[in-house]
Amino acid sequence: MSISHQPHDKYFKASLKERQIAVDFLKSHLQPDLYQRLDLSTLHLTDKSLLTPDFVEIHSDIVYRCQFDGKDGYIPILFLLEAFSTAPTHIAFRLLQYVVNLMNDALKAGSKKLPLVLPLCVYHGETSPFPQSTDIYDDFDDPDLARAMMFKPFSLIDLTTLPEEMIRQHGTAALMEMLLKYARERDFVRAVSQLKECETLTISLTRTTESYLRTVVRYALSSAWSENQAEKVLKVFLEALPEKREVIMSAAQQLEQRGEQRGYQKALQATYADAWKASKIEDARKMVDENLDIELIKRITELTDDDLRNL
Repeated sequence: MSISHQPHDKYFKASLKERQIAVDFLKSHLQPDLYQRLDLSTLHLTDKSLLTPDFVEIHSDIVYRCQFDGKDGYIPILFLLEAFSTAPTHIAFRLLQYVVNLMNDALKAGSKKLPLVLPLCVYHGETSPFPQSTDIYDDFDDPDLARAMMFKPFSLIDLTTLPEEMIRQHGTAALMEMLLKYARERDFVRAVSQLKECETLTISLTRTTESYLRTVVRYALSSAWSENQAEKVLKVFLEALPEKREVIMSAAQQLEQRGEQRGYQKALQATYADAWKASKIEDARKMVDENLDIELIKRITELTDDDLRNL
């Protein structure tokens, strides 16, 4: 008789694949108010398994899909495998990874919103009670600090709405923020000139490294809308920092050389494309001489109708 090395796992899955058992299981283990919000008429088993390679070593999963108050959601029920006599550490973090994977899977499938995910975890190990915390904040060195900082709406610095007066108070970071704020403006020269007049250029670039100065010059010049604008921006930098003229001009020349290199590469690519097309046209002429069907020639050469008309 063959003996399974994971009998608990198989029994767990076989049991919860029975819909009635799943319903009674949820009714028994969910908070009553949550259970009442489930639309059990939509409860159905999925073929999903979002276990990563390291996760599958300690978990088995079965995933139900169900609506909560009319909104799509998932109820993954995870089972801690019997191979572990003690529960693995950071189990709450591992469960968070699982939930994020399930949400990401829904987005990839075309969902416009994140699905609700209500995970349940079953444990029947040798150590009783379950020896690890189910609260992810306990995985941090300072749980109280983590509660104050983590898993909140993320901090957004919206430069498009931040007033210039406030940005200018940000020390050496002000130049970065102002250049990014106005990089999309048509009148970029005016914006850079204002940075010179309010000494933001001088304050930032005399307190940072020459390497950063080169970076700023290259970014500002590449953000200009035209060659004429770029020349005017360069002039602003030279007027604001005359003692750094050599560094500024060196950065500008490097940018110009890169532009010439990109132009050469584009020209080379165009040359290759022209040569490829010329070769295909020559092949097509030979096929026409052999009285091959035009549609067949198009498929073989990948030429267009216009190309073939000009043969």
